Amino acid sequence: MKTRLIIAIGLSLGMLVQPLAQNSDALMKLVLEQNRKLIVAREAVQVAILEAGTGNTPPDPQVEFGYLFGKPTDMGNRIDFGITQQVDFPSAYVNRSKLRKILSSQAELEYILTRQEVLLEARRLWIEQVHLNQLRDLLGARLHQARTIEFHMERKVEAGEVGILELGQSRLMVASLEGEYEELLALSGDLQLSLREITGGEDFEIKDSLYPQALPIVADTMLEAYRLSPYVQYYSQELQAKEAELNLAVSMHLPKLSAGYYSESIPTEAFRGFRLGLSVPLWENANTLKRAKKEVAFAEAEIDRYAFHQEKEVRQKLNKLESYRTRAQKLEDALGTVNSLSLLATSLENGEISLSEYFYTSDFYFRNQAQLLRYKKELLLQEADLMRIYL
Repeated sequence: MKTRLIIAIGLSLGMLVQPLAQNSDALMKLVLEQNRKLIVAREAVQVAILEAGTGNTPPDPQVEFGYLFGKPTDMGNRIDFGITQQVDFPSAYVNRSKLRKILSSQAELEYILTRQEVLLEARRLWIEQVHLNQLRDLLGARLHQARTIEFHMERKVEAGEVGILELGQSRLMVASLEGEYEELLALSGDLQLSLREITGGEDFEIKDSLYPQALPIVADTMLEAYRLSPYVQYYSQELQAKEAELNLAVSMHLPKLSAGYYSESIPTEAFRGFRLGLSVPLWENANTLKRAKKEVAFAEAEIDRYAFHQEKEVRQKLNKLESYRTRAQKLEDALGTVNSLSLLATSLENGEISLSEYFYTSDFYFRNQAQLLRYKKELLLQEADLMRIYL
């Protein structure tokens, strides 16, 4: 009986070291193709580019026609005809063209930021599902072990070797572990719904139960990368856009030009020629210019605020990353020094420890294994968050 118990426990633990191979790249590829948020974002870029390109043409020409009846009637009638085209000061078109390029580039950056957000969420879901798979394997092995012990306790009760109390303890352990296992399955079901949403309704099963190795991240290199990240570029282009709007406001405060053809005809005479006009800039765009100057100052302050906030946030994430790395390594080393569960089972069979002591010690060992898996999960989540700028 002792040999069968040890073999059963050993086989159940062997389930933990047989991970299925699957790369998260397949999930990322599917998300890029099918995610509804990214599909909308791609269309939004095209709309923004078209919108940025509007308004940089002169207004439509104005055509005037007049027919005036003469009195007395022998004077004849008078016919007036004119065509006038108004244009902004030439620098306005140059500044609008610059603004169009900036806004188009900013729209593309908005898509990049949206893509990074969606792919990061996909990466997080993959990590969470792998973690649940690991816990499922770990808890499955623990449950299999508890059921094996329950079976042997039943045989021992029949043989009169142990009392009903020991059997009740083993059954309680099985019931508790079965509850935890069902909870894990429910969490996996909820996560599968989130996966279906992020993949645009496509089913994607994550069978991995092994994480990739954590990347060696150098703090100074990461900080420098974030100083050039799409987030910073977006705020920088926001400032450029406000500066271009200021220059445009200045151009719009300059005189507008108009030119056209004009004719006036009566039965005996006709006048034909050209008209030239110049607007007098007094109050039409005065407040627009003031507002544009304030928006430039606001954009400059926003860049400084965001740069400070981003560096603080990145340093905090780097500290968390190192903390989880240290904790995981210490716990992994400590677990490596613990006596194997097979020896613990042998001690139980030989009567050297009680069933309560066995359950307490083995449960403590498994709980720490679960804690190690959590540390590794948090380590990879922090890493994924930091590496989002490369997605």
